[in-house]
Amino acid sequence: MNNENLIKEIGVNGVAQTKYSGTRTIQTDSLGPNNFVLQELTRGNGVFTFNSATTTNYPSTNFVDTDNNWNNVNAAQDEVATDAHWGAEMTYDFYLNTYGRNSIDNAGFALYSYVHYDVGMVNAFWDGQRMSYGDGSGGTPPLTALDVTAHEITHGLSTFTANFAGGNEPGALNEGFSDIAAKTIEHWARPTNWNWIIGNDINLPIR
Repeated sequence: MNNENLIKEIGVNGVAQTKYSGTRTIQTDSLGPNNFVLQELTRGNGVFTFNSATTTNYPSTNFVDTDNNWNNVNAAQDEVATDAHWGAEMTYDFYLNTYGRNSIDNAGFALYSYVHYDVGMVNAFWDGQRMSYGDGSGGTPPLTALDVTAHEITHGLSTFTANFAGGNEPGALNEGFSDIAAKTIEHWARPTNWNWIIGNDINLPIR
């Protein structure tokens, strides 16, 4: 007996009204009529942006849009999800177009971003598998700006290339290379809106 999966996923271009980088084109998946999600499979093994919903968990909870024009401003600040998604796509594209590298491991490593991670977390981090972005606190906005995204993903690249261990000099090199890449990628992807200050969109130094 033959079976056919009737759920189809189609990669399409969407429009993102981002918080930090203006209006940008992003790649999304269409799961059906009026059902678009922040994931795509055109870059390596994919770029996926999920909603941790102020938990410290990593659920496969999609951000959803009905017309693929992502202008999702709300009390939860869901609009920053497109910053993380576009930033991951641009970071992938930079390494591919500049160095011929297929994602951070050069083998298509899927880039997973989790937005709204934890409550009041003023940080973003790479944990060896994925990126987590806090919503900020005390007037600090969410940490999904382009250079933050590029910085964290480059920590992943360092994991697969240099594998810096510990703090002190290896830790300083790890942070330094991520800072350099962050500003390089910001200039590459957003050439008319960049500067040398790390975290300039959110006025916060990267840690």
